Amino acid sequence: MRLLMRKWHVQRSFLVFLCSCVSLLTTACVVGRVAEPPPGLPTYQDIAAPLIPIGVAAAEGDGFVTVTWKAGAGATSYNIYYATMPAPPRTNGTKVAGLAAGPYRVRPLKNKTPYLFVVTAVNAAGESEGSAPVMAVPLATPPKPKLVRIPAGPFRMGDNLDDTRYALPVHTVDLDEFYIDRYETMYALWKEVHDWALAHGYSFDSAGRNGSADAGNYLPVVMVSWYDSVKWLNARSEKEGRTPAYYLDSSHTAVYRTGSVDLTGDRVKWDADGYRLPTEAEWEKAARGGLEGRRYPWGDELGAGRANDNMGGTVPVGIYRANGYGLYDMAGNVFEWVWDWGSERQGYHWAADGAKNPRGPDSSDTATRLRRGGAFRYGPEHLKCSGRMFRKPTYTAPYFGFRSAASRR
Repeated sequence: MRLLMRKWHVQRSFLVFLCSCVSLLTTACVVGRVAEPPPGLPTYQDIAAPLIPIGVAAAEGDGFVTVTWKAGAGATSYNIYYATMPAPPRTNGTKVAGLAAGPYRVRPLKNKTPYLFVVTAVNAAGESEGSAPVMAVPLATPPKPKLVRIPAGPFRMGDNLDDTRYALPVHTVDLDEFYIDRYETMYALWKEVHDWALAHGYSFDSAGRNGSADAGNYLPVVMVSWYDSVKWLNARSEKEGRTPAYYLDSSHTAVYRTGSVDLTGDRVKWDADGYRLPTEAEWEKAARGGLEGRRYPWGDELGAGRANDNMGGTVPVGIYRANGYGLYDMAGNVFEWVWDWGSERQGYHWAADGAKNPRGPDSSDTATRLRRGGAFRYGPEHLKCSGRMFRKPTYTAPYFGFRSAASRR
C-alpha cells in the first residue's frame, strides 16, 4: 500500500511539472516572444507612422530644381518623387531616397520642361503618404514682362478653313501700330499691382489665383473676370505713372476703379500710353505672328509640344516656342480676355471689310464678351488663331487670364 501511494505522488508531481511547462509555452506564444524585453525598450507597435511632409516648395534653376520642406516629428529620412507633368510622381516618376533633410537640389533636369515633385517621410513604421504635388520648370532665364511692337497694316481676320460659323466671314482689317505683352499676365505681377490698387481706391471681385493649382512660379493669373482685368490694367497704369485707358465718362475724367461697369468705346482713351486689353482684331493679328491664312500661329497642323492644350493644368509662361512676333502662349495655357462684345450667332456679320481699327459691335445678343487663345482644356479647336469663345464679363475660371496691351510704349 505504501509503495502504491509513493508511485501516485511521483506521477502527480510529474503531471504538475508538465502543466507548468505547457503554461509557460502558451504564454510565450501568446505574446509572440520567448522572453520579456527589458523594461522601457519601445516595440514596433509603439512607433507611429511619420506625418505627411508640409511646407513643400520648389524653386527653379538652370537645369535643376531645389525642393524644400519642413522637418516633421517622427521622420528619420525623406524621399522625393518627381516626374514630368502631368504624370503622377509616385507611380510614374523617379525616386530619390534616404534624404536626411531639405533643401535638396534635383538635377540634371531639362529646361523648359514642367516637373511635378512629391515628398514623403520615412521611419521604422514605414513611409507616409505623399505631400501635395508642387510644380516647377527649370529655366535658364526667368520670364519678364515686356511690350512687343506689332506693326501697322492690314491682315485677313477670321478663318474659312473649317467652315466655323463664328469665324465668318473672313474680312480685311487695317490696324495702327500697337504693343502687347510677350507673356500672359503672371500672378506675381498681378499680386503686386492688385495689392497696390487696394491701397489706392480700387476694388476687385477676385483676388486672382496663381495658376490653376495655386502653386508654382511664373504662372499666369487666373480666376479673374473681365471687369477685374480692366480695373487692374488701370491700376498698373497709375502705379507706373501712365495715363489710364478706362473711364466712367466720355470726357475721360473719372478713372474706372470700382464696381462692374459695362464700358462703351467712348469711355476708353484709346490713344493713351496706359495699359488696356487688346481688341479682338489686335489679338488675332498678334497671335498670327505675320503668318496669315493658317489655323495656328505656326501653321495648319497642331503637332505635339506646340502649346499647352493637354497638360491638365497651367504651366509657366514662355516654355513653348514663340510665334513670329516673339509672343508666347498665344495658343494654349489660358484663355485671354479681349475688349470686344460678341456672340456665336453674331459672327463677323457686323464687320465691314477693310475697317480701320475695329473695336467690335456695341453690344452682344447674349451679353457676352470675347476670350481668345485656348487653354489647357477645351481641345485644339480653340487653339486656332480664329478660335473664339463667348462668356459673361463676370465669368472666372482656372483656365482664364489676360495680357496687357497698349497703344504706345
